[in-house]
Amino acid sequence: MRVLYLINSFNYGGAENHVLDLANSMAELGNDVHVIAGKGLQANRLSSKVKYIPMRMRDIFLPFQVVLICFIASRYRIEIMHAHKRLAILQASLAGTILNVPVVATVHGRPRYDMRSRLSKRLTDRIIFVNNTTYQANFNSRYFRDKSVLIHNGVKINGHCAVKNHFTLLYICRIDRKHAEMISMLINDVVPEIIKRYPEVTFEIAGDGETFEIAGDGEFFGILKNDAEILNRQFNRKVILFHGFIDDIKPVVDRSGIVMGVGRVALEALSCSVPVISLNRKFMGQLITRDNYEFYRLNNFVAIDHGKPDTEKLAGMLSDYLHDPEFWHSEAKELRRSVEEHLSIEKIVSDIHGLYTEACLSKKD
Repeated sequence: MRVLYLINSFNYGGAENHVLDLANSMAELGNDVHVIAGKGLQANRLSSKVKYIPMRMRDIFLPFQVVLICFIASRYRIEIMHAHKRLAILQASLAGTILNVPVVATVHGRPRYDMRSRLSKRLTDRIIFVNNTTYQANFNSRYFRDKSVLIHNGVKINGHCAVKNHFTLLYICRIDRKHAEMISMLINDVVPEIIKRYPEVTFEIAGDGETFEIAGDGEFFGILKNDAEILNRQFNRKVILFHGFIDDIKPVVDRSGIVMGVGRVALEALSCSVPVISLNRKFMGQLITRDNYEFYRLNNFVAIDHGKPDTEKLAGMLSDYLHDPEFWHSEAKELRRSVEEHLSIEKIVSDIHGLYTEACLSKKD
């Protein structure tokens, strides 16, 4: 099958990592795969079997870029387009309609943003939701009712997991203006509280540090780094460590004691048998266990409808983990088996490939 993936940016992020894995996996299965995406560090990780076409999508250039997408799709005789994020979905929908090529859209966030345009809602042939709560909330909409499916993001399962450093706490996010408050809370409030009881602790932050400069957020990044240096000098060691962008985050996750994050971050951690606290700047959940795993799996590991991050509660959960890390790592090993059963990239790719086949057949009818 000749497949074209479209996404606006191609640096670190859940949607970007998902496109990367989908493209590489589909190519390994013998499909003819092309990716149109903005220039980004993920491009370096694409398989040599994937054709990468850099294009920064912008609203102001929409008519011209739709024509360009039509030209590319015609040239490579594309049979299906799969778009991610708002602008890519809109442009693919228009190009697919012009060429009579089926278009699949994946909603990684909120439909009211990713599918904001009425044209996107009307012209897409299939819509994939990765979050059950969002899927259920929109299932009965007249635009989504007959073409929506729930397919979670997948992850490659490691054959062997690394030895863990129980005292390494890892938080992964986009390092930008929106997440600055959350990172500041962790550095200034949570970590100092934890170190009082567990002085061996190291807190690591990973994400695309370049976005500070691109977004004009250098001031925020400077404040955070200064706060980290103050704590490091106080304890005369690297208590706080900023990684910035890492080409392959998995080895860093694999050696960590516990990971805080949602979505793809949580998936990567559980696939490495690393305990997870569901945490982002909007919602704070719990340590993921066999008892609550199903809720988090269905909701892309986001603590939907839970409260906002709370310093005292988060410090308490981290203390619970540090009190008995062996227990939590044994729990994570069991969760890894569940992730392998439900969310391996091989299973997800198979489900999506089946959806492509169905969409193509429906278009011919």
